[in-house]
Amino acid sequence: MNKNMENMITELKNEFPKIYDRVNHGLYMLVIDEDGKIYEDEPDFDEKIVEEIQIIYNGNTVSVYPNYIDKCSIRFFTVKYEDLDVITKAVAIVGKHLKNIDQKESWL
Repeated sequence: MNKNMENMITELKNEFPKIYDRVNHGLYMLVIDEDGKIYEDEPDFDEKIVEEIQIIYNGNTVSVYPNYIDKCSIRFFTVKYEDLDVITKAVAIVGKHLKNIDQKESWL
């Protein structure tokens, strides 16, 4: 079990209890690994091979690409102004947990 991914999902559910995990009408997250496999709320994969995390809220999508050198890339697609508060808070939660993944072994 991936402690960081599990903690991330738990924090998103706690922060957004009324809207998290409501596909098409709320907030949810997709994790994509380096092989293109997609995971939804299932922290049972190697968190060290996360290639992208998509945060989707009311049809708005933001992608976070961890590079594991204390940085990440974020791509905002078109986002409604009224949804920015939720989206940016979710991105901050995702980033907080991604930075805890120890990738030093993967780069050797």
